[in-house]
Amino acid sequence: MIKRHQTMSVVLAVVFAVLNAASVVAAVNFPVGTHLIKGTLKDWQNKVLTSSAAVTIQAVSTNGTVIASTKVADPTADGCNFLLQIPLSSKATGSTAAVGDKLNCVLVQESGLSLAVEQLDVGEANTVSNVCLAFMNMASYTKDGETVKVAQEYVDTIAVWMEVLGYEGNYDPFADYDNDGVSNYGEYCAGTNPFDASDKLAITAYAAPQSAPHAISFEYVGGHVYGVATTLSLTNPKWAAQPVKKSETDAEQAQVMPSADEEDVGMTTIYVVPAEGATSQFFKLEAK
Repeated sequence: MIKRHQTMSVVLAVVFAVLNAASVVAAVNFPVGTHLIKGTLKDWQNKVLTSSAAVTIQAVSTNGTVIASTKVADPTADGCNFLLQIPLSSKATGSTAAVGDKLNCVLVQESGLSLAVEQLDVGEANTVSNVCLAFMNMASYTKDGETVKVAQEYVDTIAVWMEVLGYEGNYDPFADYDNDGVSNYGEYCAGTNPFDASDKLAITAYAAPQSAPHAISFEYVGGHVYGVATTLSLTNPKWAAQPVKKSETDAEQAQVMPSADEEDVGMTTIYVVPAEGATSQFFKLEAK
């Protein structure tokens, strides 16, 4: 009897150990929330795409599983036109990602053709990452530690212009071919012509009433996103992003895109609230 009792005890101990092991495995992996990736998808001309582009954006794990998917929407006031919701768990599964993972971003056209673009970093739960993607193959250039990415089709187009206009060498996004004070890459972002000094992003009018937001007017290029930077001094200036408004009564935004319509070009005005108590303040317009 003693022997049988000992055997049964051993069996119970083994079963108990198995149950404990199962509970440990279950505790290793559990849902931890959602990470949001908010972004802007542009074409090779750096124009923000609208829902008419009929493009789906997918976040794909390294094993080829689609973790999240969304269609390109019409841009919001800050130029964002998609939002990916990445489900998280403490350990990546077939349908979730883990914090710190890298997901492949795939753009799928309505025709079924797809294009893999840069990787997406998965952040903490209940946080938002911002990305800007181009619906084109990108060329990278680095100078003095600064790296920029430019759509390859834009580079190819510039190369043709360079040949026609007699510019030698390879395309340089850091150069200023028309000597207007704006780099070629800056003109790419603004949608202006890098070979025409009269075509550049500039403040054309400025009004600073005491009791209202300051008004900054400029020539708008359809489909582009604009922001304002400010500094209190031009001696060792410290430029910082300045909240802006589309009208005097609108809520403040980090940046604005007056319209997503490529044909909607011309003079437009955005508004900024001056720093409280500042005796002087300087602004500059930026294309994002």
